[in-house]
Amino acid sequence: MNPYTLTLLRHGDIDHQGRLAGRREVPLTPEGSAMMDRSWHQIAALAPVSSMATSPLTRCREFAVRHALAAAVPLKVDERFAEVDLGDWDGREQAALAAAEPRWEQAWQAGQLSLFGGESPEVFHTRVLSGFSEWIAASRGCHRVLVTHGPVITALLTELLDMAPAAASLITIQPGGFVQLSILQGHPAYLMRLDAPPPDAK
Repeated sequence: MNPYTLTLLRHGDIDHQGRLAGRREVPLTPEGSAMMDRSWHQIAALAPVSSMATSPLTRCREFAVRHALAAAVPLKVDERFAEVDLGDWDGREQAALAAAEPRWEQAWQAGQLSLFGGESPEVFHTRVLSGFSEWIAASRGCHRVLVTHGPVITALLTELLDMAPAAASLITIQPGGFVQLSILQGHPAYLMRLDAPPPDAK
């Protein structure tokens, strides 16, 4: 297999109204959509995109469909690239949660916190890697773009860069930003760039 560039693009700002978004259909804000468009122009300028995949949630999928059609590249919509299933915590007020469980994300990653009706970190990690392996095996070309969520990107960085989850979570991909890796099968991936969305030129 020839080396390829993998771009992991996080969706832009969403109208979460102070609640955990999880798997709820929460739309992008106008600025969130503009963030992703600005990042896309930068991504496409670096190298022509050859293949795309996306989370099925609207805040990722609508953008991915639009740009895949415009670029005439194949697009895979896969449930396994969706946000973490937060179970009963989905939709909880962030301020109240921060007061009651200030380090809940770190506790969940470490397996010290169970989300009733939600995913464990092991189940989440396994389903993300399963979707990624199938997509990469079936896709072609030298620049593959995945449009998804922050925790999905962290799970992939954990695996591809052989990092501990706590270390990978320190790599902050801002909403609408992206990270790029160079990958050659059988060799360690390496980090090429980590970018926030470009500022509005207006």
